[in-house]
Amino acid sequence: MDVEEISDEWSKELKRGSIQLGILALLSEGRKYGFQMIRELRELTDGFLDLKEGTLYPALHRLEKLRLLESEWVIEGSNPPRKYYRLTKKGAAMLAGVTKELWDFERLFDEAMAA
Repeated sequence: MDVEEISDEWSKELKRGSIQLGILALLSEGRKYGFQMIRELRELTDGFLDLKEGTLYPALHRLEKLRLLESEWVIEGSNPPRKYYRLTKKGAAMLAGVTKELWDFERLFDEAMAA
């Protein structure tokens, strides 16, 4: 396995671990529907999280099953119904905990790299 293959594999692993965190972070701003999250995650991560529906919706369902999110169908005007997702209190607590863990990891990583 060459360096490029290793780098691609690590990038895939990083993306897998970032999807759920990205969803929770987006929903901390307020309720959103699926395509809105796809667009915003792509824009906010400069394309790093460029999700397809087949990746986003299973992640949303997993988070909803864990009660980190809740959803509701909303009809706005003459538009077709959209399923909106929002963060639950449990989801907000999870986001806060994971965010703290990431900041701690970044600090430790920086210290290790400086050594």
